[in-house]
Amino acid sequence: MQDLKKPQCGQCTKSQLACGGPLDLAFVVYDGAHSRDEHKPSTSNDPGTSLVKHKKEASRPGSFEAVFSLPQARDEVFTAFTRHHLLPENGHIVVPRDAGGSITTRCFQALSYTYFGVKHHDQYITQDGLAKYGRALGVLNGTLAKPQAAHSFDVLGSVTIMAIIEFLVSNHEDGWMNHARGLERLFEIRGARRMMSLPCLMILEQTRPAIIFAAIVLHKSTILASPGWKTLPWSLHPEHIDDRKKLFDILSDCPDLFVTRDRVSKFVDGSQIINAMQNLATKARSILHDLELWGQDWDSDVSHLCVELPSPSSTPTFLDPTGHEVPIWSTILQYKSVHDHNALTVYNGALILVLQFILSLDIATDQHDHAQRLQARVHEAGIVICRSVEYHYGRPSGERGSFFLLFPLRMAYDAVGKSSPAIGAWLRGKLDEIATGKRGTWKSAKTLLEIR
Repeated sequence: MQDLKKPQCGQCTKSQLACGGPLDLAFVVYDGAHSRDEHKPSTSNDPGTSLVKHKKEASRPGSFEAVFSLPQARDEVFTAFTRHHLLPENGHIVVPRDAGGSITTRCFQALSYTYFGVKHHDQYITQDGLAKYGRALGVLNGTLAKPQAAHSFDVLGSVTIMAIIEFLVSNHEDGWMNHARGLERLFEIRGARRMMSLPCLMILEQTRPAIIFAAIVLHKSTILASPGWKTLPWSLHPEHIDDRKKLFDILSDCPDLFVTRDRVSKFVDGSQIINAMQNLATKARSILHDLELWGQDWDSDVSHLCVELPSPSSTPTFLDPTGHEVPIWSTILQYKSVHDHNALTVYNGALILVLQFILSLDIATDQHDHAQRLQARVHEAGIVICRSVEYHYGRPSGERGSFFLLFPLRMAYDAVGKSSPAIGAWLRGKLDEIATGKRGTWKSAKTLLEIR
């Protein structure tokens, strides 16, 4: 039993686990390094390597069962492999203490099978994972029909994992968005105060980007823009407040720009439209100002400095006056960490989003010179994103690294890909590599450029 008066309960100490919160959550956070050691094959740093070796020698579908006669063995290998590749950023995963009966456990098992199958191009394991996904979804839907189900942490964790599966395997652009909106609805029902425990906060931090991106695409407001949702969940864990958290606080204000513009477009009174558009432009400039302050704070920290390296041969080119092919950007950016890379690419994506929104209002752009300056900033931000892509490719950042590239790559396409056929083709190629698993594995990237 957990003692709520103590920072860490006796059971967790005895089991060498980090305590994950009060009793009603019934969840703990396993230490990632400890778990990986437990499942680590003796001859490889990559869980599942020995399984793949035996599978390649097999001659019939499903023959991996000859290697692991017990389903539990397969579960452990697939789970270890998924943790190692899909969640290497912090090595933590939220799991229930009652591993046999929770919906979250079923969903994560479905994710592990599906992910392992997709990564190894094994349709039989993938289909097994999707079958588990279907069964888990049925159980989840049945649970959601019960009163107070939305307050269950088990349900919250389950829907989070379902959203990851949609990103992983869905060709439909609305699949991940519907799951993200559904997860936001669960957050809303629970309330910000019930998201203050560490496991809940971790889920919020990991899913906030998808919820905000979905709201931007769908032109829907998000609860994450409210002051309570920007502060209360971090009340007990202020150490989790960092520059990336602050950046997504700003980004969460962006969906309402599109919601308001859509509403104003239905006005018929001319003076009412002008006043509303002026107010909207003021709000957009305020968000731009917040982004600029964030950028200044970032630049003032010497630990965030990045270096320039020569562009690789894969860089898109143009013909100079002498007819020679020249790289469009001569250098690429090398960051100190994946965290810095993700933060700065999302920041530049947000800049493009807000700057293009201001340009679309045709209010603040009466002066030609001012409009040109805004367009130049859009182009500059797009090129920065392009120059940052190679850093991700050279780092073992797992699938989450690719996920954080999706929004910036789409914004870079809007900023520079449409005006430059060479850059546009290059960006489409990068998204295709992510969608097909060559660089990360998010099939949802396939339809990213189709979203309007």
